[in-house]
Amino acid sequence: MTKLADIKKEWEKYIVLKDDRAVDMILATLVGNMLLDKDPIWLMIVAPSSGGKTTLLAPIVDIKSVYFVDDLTEKTLLSGYKVKGKNSSLLSLIGSGIMAFSDFTSILTKNPVSRGEILSQLKLVYDRKLSKYTGTGGVKWEGKIGFLGCATEDIYYHLESGRSMGERFIFYWLNIPTDEEITKKQQQTNVSAKGITDIMKKYYADYFEGVQQWIEKHRVPELVMTDKQRERVRQASIFCVSGKATVHTNYKSGKVDQIPQKASVGRDYKSFEALLLTFQIMYAYETDNPGAKVQDWMIDIIEKSAYSSINRERRAILEILADTDKLLTASQIGTSKGLGLEKDGVGLYLNPLFAVGLIKRNTSSNAFKWYIEDGPTKNFIKKIANSVSQIKLKEDEPIDDEEEEYDVNTQWETM
Repeated sequence: MTKLADIKKEWEKYIVLKDDRAVDMILATLVGNMLLDKDPIWLMIVAPSSGGKTTLLAPIVDIKSVYFVDDLTEKTLLSGYKVKGKNSSLLSLIGSGIMAFSDFTSILTKNPVSRGEILSQLKLVYDRKLSKYTGTGGVKWEGKIGFLGCATEDIYYHLESGRSMGERFIFYWLNIPTDEEITKKQQQTNVSAKGITDIMKKYYADYFEGVQQWIEKHRVPELVMTDKQRERVRQASIFCVSGKATVHTNYKSGKVDQIPQKASVGRDYKSFEALLLTFQIMYAYETDNPGAKVQDWMIDIIEKSAYSSINRERRAILEILADTDKLLTASQIGTSKGLGLEKDGVGLYLNPLFAVGLIKRNTSSNAFKWYIEDGPTKNFIKKIANSVSQIKLKEDEPIDDEEEEYDVNTQWETM
């Protein structure tokens, strides 16, 4: 039967597979949602436009009960409208299965009212129940729906307000190859995008069938982790909910004017456990070992997912502060390698990070200076940063200890 190594080896014939763990994540989302009676796994792969995320997702098309969705409205998921006496809503069609989105960002660009209604409905879909009452009566749905979606980094901006309602996504930032690597690879292959999908969908389907047969033979095991691994998952979950917290700032002063809305860590922890159990089963299938346990590389993926839950600007600032023992002003952060933001632009991201406790602020001088305390947060960021991005403070770049007085009345937009 097909194994992950076979799939990745075949992928490398057609694309630069810079981040092969993304393949693991996609297949784990299929297996976890379709074959396990656990919490749904809602995976959002995030990368710049033309970053290759849709290419990796497309071959799931032949998996039974996977439905690709191009658009959503307030009435798509559940409505009372019938065609030839049958309910025509998407949830009624799927029952239990997986919704797949090649570009979920486009759905979030709808007007705020529509976007809010769609996100509210999706929250109920994740929770396995949705009811709606129309002029023709009531319609109800119960089931289990998984989610596999691709989005550009704009998704962080569009989800900012919806996160206070408790969005359910596990994010995975896709590391992408350089332009030079992409163009060289394209010169070596003349297979079209459709042709690649046609080839790879057979590998995906065969792998899924293989894991399914293994589960039927051996049954679903219990999740087996060490205490150290559980502590890593716990720390990742805590970071995740802090990073995703909704922080409202006054558009004139830039000051936080509401208590941050941070979800409980329980749901994210359970989602990560469901994903880890899936990885454990996939590893057991790969090694044909029913007693296989969670491996440390699986926890690495969970930590990267937790780190991927916040936008790249906030990640960049965290990496810069984690990479130095100095206290930095907003201007110093903005001029650090790889960021290139003005002081006021940096301030847009400092206040939310400070409000949820991920960074600290020193006010003993004329200028605010920012830092991360030594401890779990700093260690987590330093450990994970290299697997997500390469924004570093230049080691040979002098840091000026003085800066002009910080203007607390700078006009910042709401984050």
